[in-house]
Amino acid sequence: MSKFQQFLRSHRPLCVAYETGRWLVHKSLFFVPSCTPAWYQFDAPFQSKRNTPVTDKNWYHISRPLYRHEHVFYNLENALKANPNVKGFAFIFFMGIGDYLYTTPVWGKLKKKFPNIPFYGYVGAQFDRNNSPIVGKLLEENPNFDRVFYFNGSRHPLIWQNYDYEDALKQIPEGFLAIPVYYQYGKAVTHRVISLLETFNLPFPAEVPTPVMYFPQEPAPVVAEHLNLVRAKAQGKKGIVFLQLDSRGSNYVYPHMQALAKGLTKRGYFVMSVTKGGPTENPDYLEIDIKKFTINQTWHFLSLLKQEFPLYVIAVNSVFWAASAGLGLPNLGLQHWIDKKVHNLWYPNIEVVTDYIYPFLPREKQIFAPPESYTPHNKKIIDYKPDWVIRWFVEKFEK
Repeated sequence: MSKFQQFLRSHRPLCVAYETGRWLVHKSLFFVPSCTPAWYQFDAPFQSKRNTPVTDKNWYHISRPLYRHEHVFYNLENALKANPNVKGFAFIFFMGIGDYLYTTPVWGKLKKKFPNIPFYGYVGAQFDRNNSPIVGKLLEENPNFDRVFYFNGSRHPLIWQNYDYEDALKQIPEGFLAIPVYYQYGKAVTHRVISLLETFNLPFPAEVPTPVMYFPQEPAPVVAEHLNLVRAKAQGKKGIVFLQLDSRGSNYVYPHMQALAKGLTKRGYFVMSVTKGGPTENPDYLEIDIKKFTINQTWHFLSLLKQEFPLYVIAVNSVFWAASAGLGLPNLGLQHWIDKKVHNLWYPNIEVVTDYIYPFLPREKQIFAPPESYTPHNKKIIDYKPDWVIRWFVEKFEK
């Protein structure tokens, strides 16, 4: 990254002006070559001596309806036609755990298409609003990937797709194709998974594929230990309710954990939570220490419980919206802020509690929350009252 680019990144108004100008030039002068993103010159790896597997640009194209939403589409078959000596695909990830879950249906389809091509994963090593290095741990358990590496990257102050991949490119072996993993996220996108299938030139199925999870044949010791604990506690209950009521992306934690968990236990449920603040003294409540589990072990734990008990999820819009779909669990989804692109993230297992009716979600899957059913958390976020949440949990799932 040049000093000029570093300077722009540290001054948001200049960054906005630069990106706007770049977009205007691209729109008005059609003969100007289009590179993407600004901080990662997409063609750069193929102009150096280390990485020259493909020179034919027919293997990708760039869509840039607005400078905030530029997107790269790939045709890996064309890449191999241009140079059949490509040694492997290096997929570069800079995203969160939930974002990764939406990508999982893609990798098996690509591996089936290119069974003899090694897949390497490169994952951003820093936690920030967009990225989680835990994605690397999930890739290590994904059988479609041969090796996983970590790189030091940073996010663009304006365009979320636009990361600094310089360190990742230095690590990619000679002959491997550098492929940043992008998805589109806007009101015009029907679903994030559909966007990814389109991004990689894959066919669309009739229904949106749910996330794919990979578990070992035998549970890890911490999973087996908690499985035995919950088996003893949940016997005779109506079922188990799993709570995930915090979100890293929106920096949100539900403030009524005590009342919600107690209300559910009074109705005859055993309650587990990965969000802190519940009634830990209650024998029918278990707060799971996520430091003891990997995220994949948490999902494995729930998949095993599902085989023995009725299991439900109540979750804010975060990791467990996608995870509940992958696990096939009914989910009362609390949409705690207005996001007009929420249909990108929705699966049919989710009943959405919302104070705003979304035109691109099925109306029968939306539970409208009137003003008396919530209190303001801040200017953008609301807190649903526990009695309201329990009422609709009973209405949707007990029947």
